[in-house]
Amino acid sequence: MKKIIATDMDGTFLREDHQFNRERFRKILNQFHEKGYLFAAASGRSLLSLQDVFQGFEDEMAFIAENGSFVSYKGDVIFEDQPIDPQVYMDIVHRLEEGPYGSSAFVVLSGRNAAYLLTSAEQSYVDMISQFYLKTTLVSDFSEVTEDIVKIVATFPDGKLEAGQEWLNERFDSVTAVTTGFESVDIILSDSHKAVGLYHLCEHFGVDAENVVAFGDNQNDLEMLDFAGTSLATSNAKPEVKKVADTVIGHCNDEAVLTYMEELLHEY
Repeated sequence: MKKIIATDMDGTFLREDHQFNRERFRKILNQFHEKGYLFAAASGRSLLSLQDVFQGFEDEMAFIAENGSFVSYKGDVIFEDQPIDPQVYMDIVHRLEEGPYGSSAFVVLSGRNAAYLLTSAEQSYVDMISQFYLKTTLVSDFSEVTEDIVKIVATFPDGKLEAGQEWLNERFDSVTAVTTGFESVDIILSDSHKAVGLYHLCEHFGVDAENVVAFGDNQNDLEMLDFAGTSLATSNAKPEVKKVADTVIGHCNDEAVLTYMEELLHEY
């Protein structure tokens, strides 16, 4: 493997309708194979969700799921990070419920096999979450969850996202809340991020960081962009993401990542 091309999904590779040009991508992927390039989807989404998005391509690419907590290639798990201690996530849930911003009814616990929400969650919220998780399970209390949890999603009321994120990060040392492009934050272990997953993928294939091209748009992409030899941000990216990227490309709605990958094929 000569190069790894890793891209965030929502707000970067995917358009705002959460779709992509499959015919165009097929042509690119075929040429990547010929050149020894590996395409990797690097997302806060679950592994099952990513495999569903790339149905038909899933055996020809790699997946860096749950913000780097899972790395998979051709059905094999290359890396799996430590889960969040149940005492930690239950403490977060309780303090969100008691705090000034969030509510446990707008919290998701994400495991490898399912996403867990409370039965008290509004149906509209369950429906929204179900767009990004293939399997959702309702529980009366999060203490009923027995699966290892690798990520917590906390959604805040309109206009409360930044304040809620700051409130969380001030109170918990072992986890970090990062924005992902929605009215929510992903709460992950403080030493867990997409660059960790990308590092293990590179190690598996013997690829140096300088031969990694990475695309992103939000806070959960910062470490990955810093890790990659070539980093790019979409024009719709957050200012702090554009600041760390080597180059700012077009908007996600204009399929800017696909365009850059086509140009990349012509450069070498």
